[in-house]
Amino acid sequence: MTSRFLFLLPLLGCATIALANDEAATGYDVTDADRTLMMESATAYNNCLHAKTDALMSKMDDVRVVADTAMQECESVMTELDTALAAQGLAEDFRMGFIRHTKNASVRRLLPELMARRSAESAAGEPAEP
Repeated sequence: MTSRFLFLLPLLGCATIALANDEAATGYDVTDADRTLMMESATAYNNCLHAKTDALMSKMDDVRVVADTAMQECESVMTELDTALAAQGLAEDFRMGFIRHTKNASVRRLLPELMARRSAESAAGEPAEP
């Protein structure tokens, strides 16, 4: 029964070699300069979020909408990072994974802060300082 499929083995081997040669760099192939760029971009994204939310808190009541709007306005930081890492030859799934992780971590830290600030504003009857 297995002898019927033995003729497929050379084809499978050729396909595997072709895929191995065409693979993009993975997370293990990231240079120190790439890591620095990634961390600087994550910091720039966090700074952008905080600047945007400070401006939006007085205009919007729902902190979730504030965070979502800020994330949309700061998307360009992550787009620039993706473009730079793609130019370095890093795999798309690695790039998208890092960007998704950065966004998720940022908003997980941001939302409780915004809720606490909104709560302080409500208790005091006036906008709280950031």
